[in-house]
Amino acid sequence: MTFEQRLADIVRGMKAQGLVRLVGVHDGAHFIEKPDPVLVLTGFKSMGPCAVVLGDSGGRVLVVTPAWDAARAERICPGVRVVSADDVVEGLAALKLGAGATGSAGIDMLPFGIASRLVALMPGTVGADNVVFDAARTKTDTEISHAREATRIAELGYARLLDMAKPGVTEDELAVDQRWHAKSLGAEDNFVLLCAGPHNKAVAPSHGRALQEGDSIVVELTPSYRGQLVQICRTIVIGQANDLMREKYALVVKAMHAGIAAAQPGRPMADVCRAINAVLEAEGYGEFCYPPHIRRRGHGLGFGSIEPGDVALDNDTILEPGMLFMIHPNQYLPEVGYLLCGEPVLITATCGVPLTAQFAALAEVGV
Repeated sequence: MTFEQRLADIVRGMKAQGLVRLVGVHDGAHFIEKPDPVLVLTGFKSMGPCAVVLGDSGGRVLVVTPAWDAARAERICPGVRVVSADDVVEGLAALKLGAGATGSAGIDMLPFGIASRLVALMPGTVGADNVVFDAARTKTDTEISHAREATRIAELGYARLLDMAKPGVTEDELAVDQRWHAKSLGAEDNFVLLCAGPHNKAVAPSHGRALQEGDSIVVELTPSYRGQLVQICRTIVIGQANDLMREKYALVVKAMHAGIAAAQPGRPMADVCRAINAVLEAEGYGEFCYPPHIRRRGHGLGFGSIEPGDVALDNDTILEPGMLFMIHPNQYLPEVGYLLCGEPVLITATCGVPLTAQFAALAEVGV
């Protein structure tokens, strides 16, 4: 699917709802589970609050803040009229949108200070998030290409992490280096969760612990490349892993592969979660497969759209070719602690295919 085909699909959705225009808004605060209608409609990942107006003829006007970022928007979005502004609501007001039914996308995710002013500016606007994000439930060819590059960056970062991890190095040093390294390879950013200990209860942001022999590092690396996120989840032992740790990690990897095998077009997302849980339940870990221990086994990969959503038992979204999401049976096991393994998976015409060159395996770094 091309960007132009997606945009045409969105315009058809607008017309089906009787809309003459659609206004997508984002506040510039990017988070891995926060969809961005501006990115979907233009391909532009903003630095500040930003809005796009899509007309029923397909024409687009992009309101960019801060004003000095308009030049970048013009380079990224040929064919889009770019308007610079110091305040996104004032910039939209200056467009004088006129009469006719208007839909909006993204307002529910804005800070109150911006959202309330937009509602006052556009009274009677109807929610049209579904028009935007349903059309973006599958990735464009360009987004898939960007996802592959982000995956390459993530795997290079993990290789670097294996080289750096040793007793005495702190979690913070590793996390900061991962963010810098990803950016040096072309990523805009890298959302890193990394912590270590002899028996981790969960994955968390680094908090300064110096690594010790016998620790296990649990890490999520989530680089963004040209607005497209991917993620890999890994576990590293400082020193030599014992047989119990190897056995339990092999179990969660087996569960991950069961989930990947279940990720097929035409099947509901819930089947992926069931397949993962079944492997762990068969080994006596049923209690730990449900809240409060675990709620999901993966998630969508934004920033543009986070569809098809969570890998969870209550998600009946039917998988389609072009969908991209994370499968990670991250699991607390009482004998060894929290373990991470996971891959970004693309749904093809026949099956789910991980984008990674190497699957998660328990890593051991020498001391």
